[in-house]
Amino acid sequence: GATPPPPAGAASTDGEAAAPAEGGPLAGMTVVVTGAMTGSLEKLSRNEMNELVERAGGRSSSSVSKKTGLVVAGEGAGSKRAKAEQLGVRLATPEEFATMVAALLG
Repeated sequence: GATPPPPAGAASTDGEAAAPAEGGPLAGMTVVVTGAMTGSLEKLSRNEMNELVERAGGRSSSSVSKKTGLVVAGEGAGSKRAKAEQLGVRLATPEEFATMVAALLG
């Protein structure tokens, strides 16, 4: 029983997709996503956003700390955005983040 080829556009082997991309745009970075996404990311769920972070080589987190590398602050981002500013963590709008990971959005 030969395995049929995957449909066009399907991800390669499952194990590969889960591994963070070496040298991706967010390689080694801890990323917190907060607030409502806008623009090209508006249709993505929080889980999909977290997957996108991981595919870009980053690690998604739900809380901001001094180890956080980037906070993607969407509409209505409240205390997490304030904490990022207080700690000097880099902030990105959903649009800026979309540009950073554009290659992965296809």
